[in-house]
Amino acid sequence: MKTTVLSLTLSLLALAIGCSPVSVKHDYDSEANFAAFKTYAWMSAPINGTGSVEAALQSNSLLDKRIKQSADRHLAAKGFTKDATSPDFLVAYHVGAQDRIDVTDWGYGHGRFGRWFGGDRVDVHQFKEGTLILDIIDARTKQLVWRGVAIGTLDPNASAKALNRKLDEAIVEILAKFPPTI
Repeated sequence: MKTTVLSLTLSLLALAIGCSPVSVKHDYDSEANFAAFKTYAWMSAPINGTGSVEAALQSNSLLDKRIKQSADRHLAAKGFTKDATSPDFLVAYHVGAQDRIDVTDWGYGHGRFGRWFGGDRVDVHQFKEGTLILDIIDARTKQLVWRGVAIGTLDPNASAKALNRKLDEAIVEILAKFPPTI
């Protein structure tokens, strides 16, 4: 039972586990002084008191550890140092998963001799989409200065090894444009 819950939790919240690519977007404050950022610390996650299953799945300490370890490795590779006492910036993350439906109506098409014909096929694909957001907050002003978002299809049947690999790949893609070149 514990293995099933762990597998389901990782599947719901790790990103880009399926064959589909991860969509990554970035936004930042063009007035922020990113050159001054040398050290960072993790913000503590807010406690969600709703008691829902979704809240419990999102407060997974295993996933928390994996996200932080991956981001720490990639931030260190970029020359940033972790400093819990006097950081230049703070890092926070948010995760979520949503059920999605993709409907393709093959509709009408153009026939061989210029005639229109009716398509009688509609494809419906139901899937779960995961989102990982990494936020960079100026430690001095407590203002959000950079955000990276990765969205991808989740595979509930993926192995733990595949989950870790894909999560790490998503974090690499998110952090690829941090700090931004202004």
